[in-house]
Amino acid sequence: MEDLDIIEKALKNLEATEASEEKASNFESLYKNWGKSGSQEERRKQLLENQKGQRKNKIDNFRGILDLVNAVEESKLFKPYKKVPYRPNIYVSGFHKTCLTYSNVLMLSEWMIEKPNDFATNWYVLPCPKGIRLLVVANHGTTKFYTKRGQFKFECNTGLPGGNPYNCYRRNCCVLDCFYNEKNNTVYLIDMLAWNNQPMTDGETEFRQYWMKTQLEDFPDTKTINKKNKVIIKLLPMMPCTSQFLSFLLSTYPQFEDNNPPLDGLLFYHKRAHYVAGETPLVGWLYPYMIPEVLGEDITMHPGYMSEKPDNYVNQAEFIKQFEEKLSKRYRRFTQNTEMETESNNEIVTSGGSQLEGTKEIKNQESIETQDIELDIEEKSDDK
Repeated sequence: MEDLDIIEKALKNLEATEASEEKASNFESLYKNWGKSGSQEERRKQLLENQKGQRKNKIDNFRGILDLVNAVEESKLFKPYKKVPYRPNIYVSGFHKTCLTYSNVLMLSEWMIEKPNDFATNWYVLPCPKGIRLLVVANHGTTKFYTKRGQFKFECNTGLPGGNPYNCYRRNCCVLDCFYNEKNNTVYLIDMLAWNNQPMTDGETEFRQYWMKTQLEDFPDTKTINKKNKVIIKLLPMMPCTSQFLSFLLSTYPQFEDNNPPLDGLLFYHKRAHYVAGETPLVGWLYPYMIPEVLGEDITMHPGYMSEKPDNYVNQAEFIKQFEEKLSKRYRRFTQNTEMETESNNEIVTSGGSQLEGTKEIKNQESIETQDIELDIEEKSDDK
């Protein structure tokens, strides 16, 4: 009975935190309260305190991501274009929604609108290449890649644990967060949710990065194209957010060899953050040309990054406002088109077109997936 009370209390705390995050992620609310109560700094502190509380409650919040993988991958209902409902028994590091699939599993950033008080001591920066943000699931001898909305992207062998049928780790599982650049067929790893059947979501950023780097060295097949590995897998560098390190990072242009891929932006991680699903102020996002405005003028930057600033750029606040408005319009248009396609499908079925129903449904799902990926690329909603 006592355990149930503890779990119920933790769930209530989580719901309160989520409500706060949803409110904060709204652009108008975010800027209305800029510098006042509900600021990013205060919400960061609250989230870090909540992490401590969850640890003290001793709830088993480790198994969530692996339970989810088992539920999706082993379900007889699973198809590449179809989502599978899943409901874990208890709160699991953010993976707790009633009908959770691989949608909303990735940890996403907020715009970093203010420099954190502990920026130099407790934050890391990670350069992000242009590409599609994907969830990597290597499990029982194959590797599948999903968009942040849970749509199946592609499948192939990789040298990751559980990622191919040719080695002794084929029965294992690992789940990773990455960017995928199709042009150079490279997966750029940025974070880890599980490794070799061990969940990592409850570990802090500092530990997850250390573990991913050291463990990946034991799997050299990931570095070349071969029978066991069909995509190049690289780990993106993560370094402290001191002025010296940031200057070192941003004085190099282009960031990646031959500018392939180009640098898209910078992710900032609090070193004590656990891996949670959805947006969190413990991860921030900036385009390089926003650095002087938000983080200060003392960071040395190559002129090439500042030349990428849009011609109509006024300041960060105005840019985000226009960005959110544009994104909102496109999603409304996308939703309307989807509704029209659904109504059209219903008319075909009603008029005796049952033979076409299955084909129409698949095409509709594929259309949604294609538009979903295009929106990810065009709007940078993958990184943000």
